[in-house]
Order: sequence, then C-alpha cells, then structure tokens
Amino acid sequence: MRVRRRLKRRPWWRGERLAVALSLAGCAAAPVVTDGQDTSRPPREIVSGCCNGTGDYPTWAIELADANVELMRQVGLIQLRRGHLEAVPEARALVEAALRPMDVVFVQNRNRVSGQLIPGQFTHGAVYIGTEAQLRAAGLWQLPALVPYREQIAAGASYLEAVDGGVRLTTGDVVLNTDAVVALRPLGMDRITALGRGLDRMGVPFDMRFDANDGSELFCAELIGEIYPAAPLPRTPVPLPGRETILIDRIVAGALTGDLPFGLVGYVKADAGGGAAALSAQDLARDIRAAWP
Repeated sequence: MRVRRRLKRRPWWRGERLAVALSLAGCAAAPVVTDGQDTSRPPREIVSGCCNGTGDYPTWAIELADANVELMRQVGLIQLRRGHLEAVPEARALVEAALRPMDVVFVQNRNRVSGQLIPGQFTHGAVYIGTEAQLRAAGLWQLPALVPYREQIAAGASYLEAVDGGVRLTTGDVVLNTDAVVALRPLGMDRITALGRGLDRMGVPFDMRFDANDGSELFCAELIGEIYPAAPLPRTPVPLPGRETILIDRIVAGALTGDLPFGLVGYVKADAGGGAAALSAQDLARDIRAAWP
C-alpha cells in the first residue's frame, strides 16, 4: 500500500469539521471513511466476539516471564527499527492536529520487542494531555494538579503513559514512533477529573506482570482504566490463579461495537515503502480481526 499523497486528499479534518462545535464531554469526531471501501459490514459486526484469550502463551511461558522480570524488562526495551510513521511527517502532523486533550491513543509497536510479545494489533496506549495552547483554551492550564508539569508540557511532553520506569509524561516523538495509530475520544466523561486522576498516578511503577488486579503497579491499559473508571475496560483472564489483564484490542473493539464510551477520532497506518493513509472504521475493524485468527 503506497499512498503517500492520500493523506492530503482525505484528511481527518473532513470529520473534524463536523465536530468543531462539539465538546469532549458530548461527542467525538466522525470517523473517516475513505473512498472505495466496502461498507457493507458494519465495524461492530467485523469485531464482534473478537480478541478473547491471551494468544498462544501457555501457562509455563507466563510463569517463566514472572520468574525473570528483570530479563524481560531489558528484552522489552529493545527497538528493532524506527516506526514507519516517522518517515511520513505529514501523517504524524495529521494525527496530532486531530487530537484533543484527554483523547486516548493506541499504537502498533511491532518495531519493538515488547510489541512482538503482546498479542493483538495494538500493543501500547497513552493519554494525550494536550499542548499548552490546547490546555489554556480548554480552561485546564490553571488546574493546581497541572502546575508541577507545566514546564514539561510546554517543552512538548503532551502524552501520559505507563512504561518501564513508571507513569510519566513524554513526547510525540516517543509515542508516535510506530507503524499505526488509532485515536479514541471519551464520551460523557469529565476532562478535569480525568486529568487529575492521571497526574495523581505520576511515578507509579510499571507492572511487568500486566496484572489488572494490582493497582500498586500499572501497565499502559491499566492506567487508562484508572483515568476513566466510568469506562469499564474488559478484563481478560490470564491462565494463572487470580490474574486478569486488559488487552488494548478489546478496548478498540469495544469502542467500535458501542460497548465502551469512546468515539473513533481516526486511524492512520504507515508502511515500509514510505506511504501512509487515514483509513476507515471498517479498515480498523478488519485489521483487529486479522490479528486474532
């Protein structure tokens, strides 16, 4: 798929124009549907019943990883290559132009070993805090909880994520070093409260066991669940006693089926040939389904 110029002809802002007067608490931008796409099957049907289980990991493999947390941490940090999106700067600009404070961003980190080890299409997530200008416009810049982090945000750290080293603010250069990104917008949830919850968890250690039942440490999807408790993120049992995890593909699928209160802002995917495209909700649903044969 080599569609380098396609982004300029069919940008996300076609949907953004429909949503310019809509607030984060009420509605999301309309998802982009590109020309020539088969819309005969709704996305909700494509992903219905998808993303169950934990892939092909046997119990012994999970137990081995638990017993070697430090080794797994070091292996997971290995970057195999730069993300394809980096080669198409207009695609990244398109992504960030569409984001609004407290949107949720999920990425495909196949360019990292950690992304190879996690099942599904999307393997990491972050919350877009927003730029200084956006936070000022939204009336959030003066929040007392934000004051200690203003300098970081002004310097470009617009994303909140849970990674090795703990919950932190980071830049788009880090989060969008990826091949594909989908953005979701929370519906009917208060941004001020959500932002406060996120900042309250700054520095919380990373959960190498991906255990959603242990709030003393957090992995990326678990952090998002704590920021948005009104969105009951689906839990997936792990084949070990008392453990559950949260799979990102199930969150995105839940947004597409309407089972979770998130609206689709858009989906962008880049390829090794230097092309990129803003794709439809159907494309997104098909890509998720294909990751779960």
